Amino acid sequence: MDKILYQLQHNGTFRAIDVQAGLFLHRLSGKDTRTVLPLATAFASKAVAEGHVCLPLNQLTQSINRLKLFPQTTPAKIKAALMATAVVGTPEAAAPLILDGHGNLYLHRYLLYENTITHHLQQRCHPVDQVDLNKAQQTIQTLFPATQPNTAPDWQCAAVALSLIKHLLVVSGGPGTGKTYTAARILAAQAALHPGSTRISLAAPTGKAAARLKESLLQAKKSLPQHLAVNFPEEALTLHRLLRYHHHSGRFLHNKHNQLHLDLLLIDEASMIDIPLMAAVLDALPPTCRLILFGDKDQLASVEAGNLFADICGPKTPAWSEEIKQLLVAITGQTHKASSMATPMDDCLVQLQQSHRFDASSGIGTLASAINRQNTTIIDRCCTAEYGDLDIQLVEQQDSDTQAPHLQQFVLRHFSPLFTAQTPEDALAHFNHARILCALHKGKQGVETLNYEVESILYQHKCITPEGGDYAGRPVMILKNDYALGLFNGDTGILWPDSTGELYGWFPQPDGTLRNFSRLRLPQHQTGYAITIHKSQGSEFDNVLLVLPNVDTPLLTKEMLYTGITRARKSLTIQTNLELLKVAVLRPAIRFSGLHKKLHHP
Repeated sequence: MDKILYQLQHNGTFRAIDVQAGLFLHRLSGKDTRTVLPLATAFASKAVAEGHVCLPLNQLTQSINRLKLFPQTTPAKIKAALMATAVVGTPEAAAPLILDGHGNLYLHRYLLYENTITHHLQQRCHPVDQVDLNKAQQTIQTLFPATQPNTAPDWQCAAVALSLIKHLLVVSGGPGTGKTYTAARILAAQAALHPGSTRISLAAPTGKAAARLKESLLQAKKSLPQHLAVNFPEEALTLHRLLRYHHHSGRFLHNKHNQLHLDLLLIDEASMIDIPLMAAVLDALPPTCRLILFGDKDQLASVEAGNLFADICGPKTPAWSEEIKQLLVAITGQTHKASSMATPMDDCLVQLQQSHRFDASSGIGTLASAINRQNTTIIDRCCTAEYGDLDIQLVEQQDSDTQAPHLQQFVLRHFSPLFTAQTPEDALAHFNHARILCALHKGKQGVETLNYEVESILYQHKCITPEGGDYAGRPVMILKNDYALGLFNGDTGILWPDSTGELYGWFPQPDGTLRNFSRLRLPQHQTGYAITIHKSQGSEFDNVLLVLPNVDTPLLTKEMLYTGITRARKSLTIQTNLELLKVAVLRPAIRFSGLHKKLHHP
């Protein structure tokens, strides 16, 4: 078996750590399980690296049978063989591998993460706070003066009202649906009903998302009545900074034994949170703390394991119980529907449904909706002249093309102004209007190649000289957190000379000013004209060039396309083949976990 596993590592089936995990448990078991346990362990380890929390037995069986190393087997035979060992147990056992009652194989710690999240969310689902209905009604009327009673629900208003009666609120919405507007009014409503006594923190998974959350809320705060625009937090933190992550130990200062002193925690971009981090956050929250999650369930999941936010929200538009419906009607005066099938988790969910950015004539908005509904007919219309919309353009690039005309046009129109700017502020303002987004990091349609081609075009048109290296106006994206400098993964700045002519890295701060750093002190970074779609989450640009591979790849999924397309506000150019685009739309990302079933079908 050792030889077989090493051969599978050599041909790329497994990583080295997958192989070593399989061999370790084989030795630990002390039994002759050569044909099942080592392979099952290696596949379970590989599944986590691919974003899955667990590995269903039927998937494991298919993977083993595809190797054609042994006679065809079945899930029942694999289950029997695994359970016969000392290293595989049931969920109640303490064993390296856990096989649950639904036929899911877990690495033990990932089952613990999932169970921790399930326990804490279920505990927060059930309580319904008693509120002063008169005061709640007055607050809602002040925050939503245009909302008429006895009308169809205003989902933003409903979310604010729900935040007053539930300890857990999960708000999902696409771009332009008013998540920040809603978040600001939730904070204002909490301040109105609990004046002077609410300890609030704002957080996000990344430094870029945290800075954007603070900036957006400060803007939204200006539209609030002055007497309600109080008790807003002054900072938005990364979750790692909120929990006080220790680099040397790899642990958090705040945990279940040393919880945060908070009454309310609002987290933005929750779709980017993986399950180990979410388990740590929930352990660190006192039971009385309200938790509010904002995100887009249709976006890409976290880079690490899990599809947390989508699992919490579920695939369908939520329906509330009769109890919650009556409370919301009493507070908002609006009509709401109830369902006898609503679960406690359903009572904590709100789906913002109206986009305030894209109108009915918007190709970008229509295309995003069609992708979510996997409607290839509408996708055809959006990407061809038949639709008659000017904000979407589909171009095809042949394998032999270099510096295609649409790429040159995009670069010269949107990036050349960086080199005629007079200040780093002006250069960054120009740069933040446009970006090239890629599905891949490497390859001809990947980030590395596109950044090289952009610089070649700029060099040919004498915007930069010499070609390559550092130069004034070069945009850079940080790839690694540096807590000492306050620069985080995803932060984007620009190289610009100071008064002495020396190049520095200039990065925006939450208050809108720029701070400069020596180039030698910058954390790991890359040129930032082109970035991956994953890195673009939480950002929006007026103009986007979306570059997809010329050949199909499993990475091209419905969620990948939706995320890339919805980064564009005004114009979107998609470099791909229309048929390939439609193939990707019909491929939803699949991440195996047991969280949705535990939360919605306990």
